[in-house]
Amino acid sequence: MEEQDIRRLRVGEIMQEDWPTLGPDATVEEAIKLFAEARISGAPIVSGGRLLGIVTEGDLIFRDAEVKSPGFLDILGGMIPLGSTEEYRTEALKSAGVTVDEVMTGDVVTVDPDATLADTATVMAREHKKILPVIEGERLVGVITRMDILTLHVLKPRL
Repeated sequence: MEEQDIRRLRVGEIMQEDWPTLGPDATVEEAIKLFAEARISGAPIVSGGRLLGIVTEGDLIFRDAEVKSPGFLDILGGMIPLGSTEEYRTEALKSAGVTVDEVMTGDVVTVDPDATLADTATVMAREHKKILPVIEGERLVGVITRMDILTLHVLKPRL
């Protein structure tokens, strides 16, 4: 039997096609319940098969974090912000969100089913992502996680 380099495997060969998803109107509470029950750390947000975004534990933790407003400098009765007001706005919105479309990441890093595992692992490392939706066009066809790639090295070191 010929050995196959795991790094050359395609995402479509190992992706999880039945990964749980959420609709945009799902509540944050429903997302947390799904994460706990399915033992996952993130779920794609999908409508009509089309990927809209992704919500992760990191997105939801903002609900429990203290939102720090930027400092202000008061000069002659005028307020000058000493930080990024856009960053504050984003944190405040995530903290106050009640549905996943309000807290999800809309600019999703994705991967194609034909991408190699080496390329996918590189993207995950560079972008600091644990989970990547796998899409064809705008349609979600699966999900690949860091653990999917890591377990190949232990369970199937030589294919």
